[in-house]
Amino acid sequence: SVDRLKKSLLYIWTDIKNTRWVIIFIIAYFVFLRKYLYSTCPMVVITGFPCPMCGMTRAGFALLRFDFRGALQIHPFIYPISGLIIIFCFNRYILFRKTPEWMKWILILLIIAMVGFYIWRMYRYFPGEPPMSYYYDNMTHRFGCLIKRFL
Repeated sequence: SVDRLKKSLLYIWTDIKNTRWVIIFIIAYFVFLRKYLYSTCPMVVITGFPCPMCGMTRAGFALLRFDFRGALQIHPFIYPISGLIIIFCFNRYILFRKTPEWMKWILILLIIAMVGFYIWRMYRYFPGEPPMSYYYDNMTHRFGCLIKRFL
Protein backbone atom coordinates (compact mmCIF):
# COMPACT_ATOMS: atom_id res chain seq x y z
CA SER A 1 0.00 0.00 0.00
CA VAL A 2 0.99 3.64 -0.38
CA ASP A 3 1.15 4.20 3.40
CA ARG A 4 3.52 1.25 3.80
CA LEU A 5 5.75 2.59 1.01
CA LYS A 6 5.78 6.06 2.60
CA LYS A 7 6.71 4.55 5.96
CA SER A 8 9.51 2.52 4.35
CA LEU A 9 10.90 5.58 2.59
CA LEU A 10 10.65 7.57 5.82
CA TYR A 11 12.65 4.87 7.66
CA ILE A 12 15.30 4.85 4.92
CA TRP A 13 15.53 8.66 4.91
CA THR A 14 15.75 8.77 8.72
CA ASP A 15 18.53 6.18 8.72
CA ILE A 16 20.44 8.12 6.06
CA LYS A 17 20.06 11.36 8.04
CA ASN A 18 21.14 9.69 11.29
CA THR A 19 24.24 8.18 9.69
CA ARG A 20 25.10 11.00 7.29
CA TRP A 21 28.49 11.74 8.89
CA VAL A 22 29.45 8.08 8.71
CA ILE A 23 28.37 7.95 5.06
CA ILE A 24 30.31 11.13 4.27
CA PHE A 25 33.40 9.79 6.06
CA ILE A 26 33.25 6.45 4.19
CA ILE A 27 32.88 8.18 0.82
CA ALA A 28 35.75 10.59 1.61
CA TYR A 29 37.87 7.67 2.84
CA PHE A 30 37.38 5.69 -0.38
CA VAL A 31 37.92 8.73 -2.60
CA PHE A 32 41.10 9.76 -0.77
CA LEU A 33 42.65 6.30 -0.63
CA ARG A 34 41.70 5.46 -4.21
CA LYS A 35 43.15 8.74 -5.47
CA TYR A 36 46.37 8.83 -3.46
CA LEU A 37 47.15 5.22 -2.53
CA TYR A 38 47.02 1.86 -4.27
CA SER A 39 44.39 0.27 -2.02
CA THR A 40 41.34 1.12 0.05
CA CYS A 41 42.22 -1.50 2.66
CA PRO A 42 44.02 0.04 5.66
CA MET A 43 45.75 -3.25 6.49
CA VAL A 44 47.21 -3.47 2.98
CA VAL A 45 48.30 0.18 3.07
CA ILE A 46 49.95 -0.18 6.50
CA THR A 47 51.38 -3.73 6.42
CA GLY A 48 51.22 -4.87 2.79
CA PHE A 49 49.29 -7.98 3.82
CA PRO A 50 45.69 -8.65 2.81
CA CYS A 51 42.99 -8.66 5.51
CA PRO A 52 40.13 -11.16 6.00
CA MET A 53 37.81 -8.79 4.08
CA CYS A 54 40.21 -8.21 1.18
CA GLY A 55 38.40 -8.83 -2.07
CA MET A 56 34.95 -8.22 -0.59
CA THR A 57 34.41 -4.97 -2.51
CA ARG A 58 35.40 -6.60 -5.79
CA ALA A 59 33.19 -9.59 -4.99
CA GLY A 60 30.29 -7.23 -4.26
CA PHE A 61 30.73 -5.46 -7.60
CA ALA A 62 30.95 -8.84 -9.36
CA LEU A 63 27.68 -9.82 -7.68
CA LEU A 64 26.06 -6.57 -8.83
CA ARG A 65 27.17 -7.41 -12.40
CA PHE A 66 25.55 -10.86 -11.98
CA ASP A 67 28.98 -12.52 -12.19
CA PHE A 68 28.08 -15.07 -9.53
CA ARG A 69 31.04 -17.38 -10.18
CA GLY A 70 33.48 -14.46 -10.16
CA ALA A 71 32.07 -13.19 -6.87
CA LEU A 72 32.42 -16.65 -5.35
CA GLN A 73 36.03 -16.95 -6.51
CA ILE A 74 37.02 -13.50 -5.27
CA HIS A 75 35.46 -13.89 -1.81
CA PRO A 76 32.86 -16.60 -1.05
CA PHE A 77 31.67 -14.80 2.08
CA ILE A 78 29.99 -12.20 -0.12
CA TYR A 79 26.95 -14.50 -0.24
CA PRO A 80 26.24 -14.87 3.50
CA ILE A 81 27.02 -11.19 4.08
CA SER A 82 24.65 -10.19 1.26
CA GLY A 83 22.03 -12.51 2.74
CA LEU A 84 22.33 -10.85 6.15
CA ILE A 85 22.05 -7.40 4.56
CA ILE A 86 18.90 -8.45 2.68
CA ILE A 87 17.35 -9.93 5.84
CA PHE A 88 18.23 -6.80 7.83
CA CYS A 89 16.71 -4.49 5.19
CA PHE A 90 13.60 -6.67 4.88
CA ASN A 91 13.08 -6.62 8.66
CA ARG A 92 13.82 -2.90 9.01
CA TYR A 93 12.15 -1.36 5.96
CA ILE A 94 9.33 -3.76 5.08
CA LEU A 95 8.34 -5.48 8.34
CA PHE A 96 9.42 -2.52 10.54
CA ARG A 97 10.99 -4.80 13.13
CA LYS A 98 14.18 -4.56 15.14
CA THR A 99 17.16 -6.70 14.18
CA PRO A 100 16.52 -10.24 15.44
CA GLU A 101 18.89 -11.46 18.16
CA TRP A 102 19.83 -14.52 16.11
CA MET A 103 21.26 -12.27 13.37
CA LYS A 104 23.84 -10.93 15.81
CA TRP A 105 24.97 -14.47 16.61
CA ILE A 106 25.07 -15.39 12.93
CA LEU A 107 27.24 -12.31 12.33
CA ILE A 108 29.64 -13.33 15.12
CA LEU A 109 29.89 -16.87 13.70
CA LEU A 110 30.39 -15.42 10.23
CA ILE A 111 33.29 -13.27 11.45
CA ILE A 112 34.91 -16.27 13.14
CA ALA A 113 34.47 -18.33 9.95
CA MET A 114 35.94 -15.49 7.86
CA VAL A 115 39.04 -15.35 10.07
CA GLY A 116 39.41 -19.14 9.73
CA PHE A 117 38.98 -18.86 5.96
CA TYR A 118 41.54 -16.04 5.89
CA ILE A 119 44.10 -18.18 7.72
CA TRP A 120 43.49 -21.07 5.31
CA ARG A 121 43.63 -18.76 2.30
CA MET A 122 46.89 -17.17 3.52
CA TYR A 123 48.40 -20.63 4.03
CA ARG A 124 47.18 -21.98 0.70
CA TYR A 125 47.43 -19.02 -1.70
CA PHE A 126 49.68 -16.32 -0.22
CA PRO A 127 51.48 -14.74 -1.97
CA GLY A 128 49.55 -15.04 -5.17
CA GLU A 129 46.99 -13.28 -7.25
CA PRO A 130 44.96 -10.43 -5.75
CA PRO A 131 43.58 -10.21 -3.18
CA MET A 132 46.16 -12.62 -1.77
CA SER A 133 49.14 -10.47 -2.78
CA TYR A 134 51.83 -8.73 -0.79
CA TYR A 135 52.15 -5.04 -1.55
CA TYR A 136 55.76 -3.97 -1.07
CA ASP A 137 55.04 -0.26 -1.18
CA ASN A 138 53.33 -0.28 2.23
CA MET A 139 53.79 2.22 5.05
CA THR A 140 55.64 -0.19 7.34
CA HIS A 141 58.16 -0.95 4.61
CA ARG A 142 58.58 2.75 3.78
CA PHE A 143 59.06 3.60 7.47
CA GLY A 144 61.65 0.81 7.80
CA CYS A 145 63.56 2.14 4.79
CA LEU A 146 63.45 5.64 6.27
CA ILE A 147 64.86 4.39 9.60
CA LYS A 148 67.65 2.50 7.77
CA ARG A 149 68.70 5.70 5.97
CA PHE A 150 69.15 7.50 9.27
CA LEU A 151 71.08 4.67 10.93
